[in-house]
Amino acid sequence: MQINIQTKSFTLLEVQGRVVGQDALVLKTMLEEHIQELEAQGGAPTLIFNMAGAQTMDSAGLGVLITTSTQVRQNGGRTALVNVNKGIRRMIIRTNLGSLFDFPKNLAEAIASSF
Repeated sequence: MQINIQTKSFTLLEVQGRVVGQDALVLKTMLEEHIQELEAQGGAPTLIFNMAGAQTMDSAGLGVLITTSTQVRQNGGRTALVNVNKGIRRMIIRTNLGSLFDFPKNLAEAIASSF
């Protein structure tokens, strides 16, 4: 799994590879630290996950997204998932968790809505 972060008025996370098991825990730790930094700056965090390179995700990876979205929402922010493959999207829908995330049509729409 590889994650690239860019911060402007939003945080863009480009997730690549498999978000499973131990990799999901690494992602969770990294996201917790990043959210704490954003909160210290006093802003409402907006996280955009570009999932174009994400091959698969297990329950641990889904749990990380849920926890992250909940933390961000509690601080007045939002979490968007773009370019989600069919398997991951199906898992989110089957677990009735779609309301936790925004699903913009593309990355440009996600970025535009963060301003």
